Amino acid sequence: MQRDESAANKWLFRFPELSKIDDPVWLEAVQAARIRSIPQGTVIFRPGDPCMSFVLVQAGTVRIYLPSETGREILLYRVDAGEICILTLSNLLGGNSYAAEGVTETDAQLVIIPPHLFEQALTTSHAFRRYIFSMIGRRLGEIMLLLEEITFKRLDLRLAQLLLRAINDNNNQALHKTHQDIAAELGSSREVISRLLKDFERNSLVRLDRGQIQVLSQVNMEQYISRFK
Repeated sequence: MQRDESAANKWLFRFPELSKIDDPVWLEAVQAARIRSIPQGTVIFRPGDPCMSFVLVQAGTVRIYLPSETGREILLYRVDAGEICILTLSNLLGGNSYAAEGVTETDAQLVIIPPHLFEQALTTSHAFRRYIFSMIGRRLGEIMLLLEEITFKRLDLRLAQLLLRAINDNNNQALHKTHQDIAAELGSSREVISRLLKDFERNSLVRLDRGQIQVLSQVNMEQYISRFK
């Protein structure tokens, strides 16, 4: 089977490893793929939903998190452009329903491949199978690191590191996240995060304004973090 360049070029450029695979079963899956544009804040799946297709993120970011009955959330990982969701993979492989929630953190474009074509490619294409297993291994490593941080690292240290990463990513601009967003990312509650941020403010590490958090001194924040190393 020849590659349909007009169809493939719509999204394969985001996935360099997949673009090199020329096995016929994978090319069939590529040509059957559909692209969906999803607005920011859309719930893609909830716990208990069946997994209906193999999904790749062409553009944007999808947040995968575990909600609890008490309203708390814990961020498991984000799926950025050029990545796949291993929760979707595990559900397809095991025939299970989703156990977490996926929400578009930005406007996103998703590549949807029918499950029978995914299974065909996984069974027949060695290159595609190797790619899938490498993605699973990479993401599992990230989740193990998350569990280690939640279990063994002080929460104030993890909060300080999150704030420092955020200002580095935003060129020292203020962080526009709610206390609930940060709590979900760190696996804590909004009340605890608010208390820690107030402590940071009293120690002149941050300034809290409505809807934003400003790190006052990167040097002081780095010194705070270094105390725990």
